[in-house]
This record gives sequence, structure tokens and C-alpha cells, in this order.
Amino acid sequence: MPGDDLRNRTSPALGAALATLRERYGSHAVLAGTGLRAAGLPTGIGGIDGLTGCDGLPRGRLTWVSGELGQGWFDLGLAILARLSTSLPAVLVDFSGRVDPNDIEAYGGDLRNLWLVHPRLPEQGWAAARALVEAGAGITLMVADRWEPVGRGAPATLLGALESGGGVALICGGQSLPGEVTLRVAMEVECQRLAWTRVHRDISGIWVRLQVGRSRMGGSGRSCRLRIALPRPYSPRAGVVETELETEGLTAPLEASG
Repeated sequence: MPGDDLRNRTSPALGAALATLRERYGSHAVLAGTGLRAAGLPTGIGGIDGLTGCDGLPRGRLTWVSGELGQGWFDLGLAILARLSTSLPAVLVDFSGRVDPNDIEAYGGDLRNLWLVHPRLPEQGWAAARALVEAGAGITLMVADRWEPVGRGAPATLLGALESGGGVALICGGQSLPGEVTLRVAMEVECQRLAWTRVHRDISGIWVRLQVGRSRMGGSGRSCRLRIALPRPYSPRAGVVETELETEGLTAPLEASG
């Protein structure tokens, strides 16, 4: 058939056009269809890695963990960032103004591999995230109780930097995003607090439920439960210590995360 040749190989004219576009606009301006599936950055947390459809947080994409204040997304984000900071350059952009570096260290993070940004204005935070991703940050966590409009350019340029470098960006917090950010999000994961855990009347941890909502990655409706141990003097470790995969209303225990 006439189209078989084009399906099986790139014609010289098409190859030249692709090369020109990539030289002019960047190597990720035009992607082959086989390269559109996102690779995953494993977190080592079975419940989370199993939700996304790519065995980890999607590289080159924006992932949003949504939820009201107090629902567990804040500690979940810190625990993920701390875990990944032991092997990757990590960035925390704190729009809420309430993160202390000790919070990351308490979850086992490596402060030598972490950069903390406290922006005065939303635009500054997004610009800093883009610059640090371009400089080689492997994981970027952005946290806010409520998200302010930033204009279309800010999320677009951050996404471009992620696509070029294969980095991961995790947006945590809030029940809604500005329209210009929503358009760039590949996956929304809803975080809901299920219960507190206590030791001697002190809150020692939290059970949360994560469910994939809107997603361009597939897997909408997937869910899991996580138990996060909060940093406490009597606790041997903090972070995600137990996960359960939910399947059609049933729960199946997964390997506890170390």
C-alpha cells in the first residue's frame, strides 16, 4: 500500500523537516509517537508507584496531589521528597511559607542534596522551579495551601524544562488549580485522610487514601491506602511505612516501605 513506506521509515524530506524543527525549537519540540509514554521515577513506595501506570512518578510531567489542609498531602509530599533526596538533587518550592528544612531531615532526607525556595510572589516560585530543573534537579516538590494565578507562561516553561531533562515535578495541596496550571497537569491524585494513629494519646501517624482522578496517563479510579509515620522521638523511622492496594472495594497489603 502507498502508506506502508511512510509507516516503516522516515522519508528524507520528513527527516530533514524534523531535524530543522528540533534545531530551531529544541530537541523535545517534536517527539516520535513511540516516545510519548512517560517513563517513571520509582519512589520505592509500592502503593504510589502502582497508581501511576509508569511504575513511579511520571518523568517530564506535572503531577498534582490535591486535598484540603490536614488531609495528609503535606506530610506525604515531604516523605516522598526526603526519600528521593538521598539519590537525586531535590528542590522544595514552599508557597505556603511553613516548611522547615528540619521537616525533610526528620523524614530521612539528605539536606546536602536539597534546595529550599521561599518565593515572595507566585511567579518567582515557578521561575525558580524552572531554573533549577534546567540546572539538573531530579525531583521538584511545590507545596501550597491555595494556588494563585501565575499566567500561562510559568507552567508552560516549567513543563518544557521537565520534558527536556526528564525531571519530575509534584504539586501538592489545594482543591483547585488556576486554569493555566490545570491544562499542564498530566495526573491528579486525590488525597483523603482516613484516620490518625496514636501512641500514648499522641498522634503518631496518619492513614490516607490516594485515588487517581483526572489523568492523561490512564488508570483513573485506581486507589491505595498509605500509613505515614510522623516524626516522633519514640518512632524508629518516619515516612510511608505501610501500603494497601484497593481492588474493587477490597484491600490487599503491599510490601511495607523502608
